[in-house]
Amino acid sequence: MTFWTVNFLLVAAAVLPLRAEALSSCDPCISSILEGKIPCTDQRYRTFHLMFELLKTRHANIIVETGTAREGSAWCVGDGCSTLLFAEWVKRNGGVFFSVDIDQNALKKAESALGDTKNLVHLVWNDSVDFLTKFHGTIDCLYLDSFDFDFDNPTPSQEHHLKEIQAAYPHLTNDSVVIIDDCDLPHGGKGKLAIEFLLQKGWKIYAQGYQVILVR
Repeated sequence: MTFWTVNFLLVAAAVLPLRAEALSSCDPCISSILEGKIPCTDQRYRTFHLMFELLKTRHANIIVETGTAREGSAWCVGDGCSTLLFAEWVKRNGGVFFSVDIDQNALKKAESALGDTKNLVHLVWNDSVDFLTKFHGTIDCLYLDSFDFDFDNPTPSQEHHLKEIQAAYPHLTNDSVVIIDDCDLPHGGKGKLAIEFLLQKGWKIYAQGYQVILVR
């Protein structure tokens, strides 16, 4: 098995009004991406659905996630299995999707679970900050979910996510969407410092819950 590495030249506090409806008028195509993976009662369902709506309206083409679905499809409710969701999105809508993780075993499990979508995903074995620093081109959607959060020592995870957003920032555009997982946790969760950084840059919180979505 061969994974992409960074040596490969890659392809190129205000809150917006939140969607009040209970997703009763969801796009059925988006709902079908989540179906069988993320239950509608799950804490991530609403924000994943809103994220895909944004990707559709903003014609997102380049998607990057940090932190690959480490258990493949075996623990979607626990981990969110975002890698599988993004792969299905690209299958239906086109685009390029990179998933970077420093853990090769996580990449192997994700690849095994991707099925017929695995050829649509660039699985990158590398440190996420290094990958984002050396990335070429723009990023339309950035999903941050690397570095496990430690309730007793939250700072390392928060600082890592800050480094990720700082590395990725030159590649973000006015239409880019940033989504950060594991935010509704003690001490501000994973996204505390990264969210503060973006808010200081003039970004807005589009939706928040267990995940936080930010846009310009």
